[in-house]
Amino acid sequence: MIYLLICAASAFFGLSSGLGATTLLRPLMDAISPLDPASVSALCCMATLCAALVSAFFALSEPLPLETDELLLLSVGAMLGGVLGDLASARFIAVMPAQSAVLLQSALLFTLIALPSVYFATLARTLRPLVLTRMFSFPIALVVGLLASFLAFGAEPITLSAYFLLFDAENDESAVAALTVALFSMLGKLIVLLIRMRLQIPNAGVLLWLLPGALIGALLAMIPRFRPRSASSGDALLRLSLFTSMLNVAAAIVH
Repeated sequence: MIYLLICAASAFFGLSSGLGATTLLRPLMDAISPLDPASVSALCCMATLCAALVSAFFALSEPLPLETDELLLLSVGAMLGGVLGDLASARFIAVMPAQSAVLLQSALLFTLIALPSVYFATLARTLRPLVLTRMFSFPIALVVGLLASFLAFGAEPITLSAYFLLFDAENDESAVAALTVALFSMLGKLIVLLIRMRLQIPNAGVLLWLLPGALIGALLAMIPRFRPRSASSGDALLRLSLFTSMLNVAAAIVH
């Protein structure tokens, strides 16, 4: 039951604030779950994909703000990054002791959440966007997709900050780009994951709680009257994610 609750809450508040369903779920799973890092990674990947599919279903009901060519570049880059990220993650977990793997992944996750937090809080007001050509969306999707797959979270804050900084994109453009990268990076990761595990679903008992949680949280986030009215909800989510990641780093060091 606890898995359903934390997944539903993470998906709801993450999607409501535009920061992704598993920006909070991944550090929470590392903090409370007794499962090994590989299992946590696989479960978070499936929860992210489930929530992203719900978001994509609702997003497709309206005209998309990005051109088809750009969406294709984002999709291909993110899927390729997802494949490479899963291969790198599997190798990393195989050669590293469990505690060391948790420590390094938690530290990297903390860094990747901290950078967008700093950008949105201070740097966005002082740094002038570069306004690059949208052809650079492919390498951005590739790199962000690799990081998202390696850590098994959607990495929406990274895509959002990259689109604002590099392209001077509008909010709706950045949101669709972030959703596209999250969706296809997790799809690429899941394909490789299932092939590597010979189509066996890891920890099916936990997954039966996580997926309904992701579905319920994502559906509630799509209903306007249920969304938080405070504009600071995104900041609160990032701070909670940072705090949880920091606790995971400290716990891994102590052990």
